[in-house]
Amino acid sequence: MDDLPEAAVRAFEGATGLAQRMRAERPRDGTTLSMISALSHLDREGAMTAGRLAALQRAKPQTLTRTLARLEERGWIERGSTDADRRQVLIRLTERGGNRLYDDMRSRAVWLSRAMETLSPTEREVLRLAGTLMSELATWDDIGGDEP
Repeated sequence: MDDLPEAAVRAFEGATGLAQRMRAERPRDGTTLSMISALSHLDREGAMTAGRLAALQRAKPQTLTRTLARLEERGWIERGSTDADRRQVLIRLTERGGNRLYDDMRSRAVWLSRAMETLSPTEREVLRLAGTLMSELATWDDIGGDEP
């Protein structure tokens, strides 16, 4: 990665290291990251088709089938049709699924909050701004663009 700008390398290393640590802070109840990711997309975007959810997760619909079955078994999602097109099946987050997602996110947010208490107010503000920028970068899509 010597050919990349230092800022990109440092951001990559920092985001990767923090993501690994945040995963380690997750509840250990058999809920997979793909399950939490699906719940998170449904929470942010609302009801959607399995195809749309697969696209958001950058997964093949067949790959998502097992995850959706596990979520439905636990009562964290439900399937239903739309009034406009009864043939179209939409996946919705249930209240129970929203609560499970909240619990997962909360345990990691509590850990991060405690860790950030060791930083100065200026450092915490820098991280707040960095979080905003990382969220913006996460939505950037260079479809059809040249790869570096």
